[in-house]
Amino acid sequence: MEKTYLADQQLFSCPVEATTSLIGKKWVPTIMLTLADNPYRFEELHKTMSVSRKVLKQQLDRLINNGLVFNDKYSNDNQVTSLYSLTEEGKSLMPIIFAMKKWGNQYLVCDAGGNLS
Repeated sequence: MEKTYLADQQLFSCPVEATTSLIGKKWVPTIMLTLADNPYRFEELHKTMSVSRKVLKQQLDRLINNGLVFNDKYSNDNQVTSLYSLTEEGKSLMPIIFAMKKWGNQYLVCDAGGNLS
């Protein structure tokens, strides 16, 4: 019997396609690489990348819904703060993302004119 895979609320017949649907969205690898080091509050995370607040929130919500990021909300002086961190599932994807980063650094580096080095 053929397996079926669920990712980002879609069914896939290929595990590679399912995984790519999770980490292949714009800003997702950058968010995960940033969160791999330590948890971040939304504002701190936003300051580290040149993404709009709306897109960052959308991608964080997608990562949370897929079980890759955890949003730990806590109250401090009557203000709720969110602290985003990778879940164990998110951490388990990092070797793949680090391998993609390494491959990109090795084969996709280009000069200012867009010519591969």
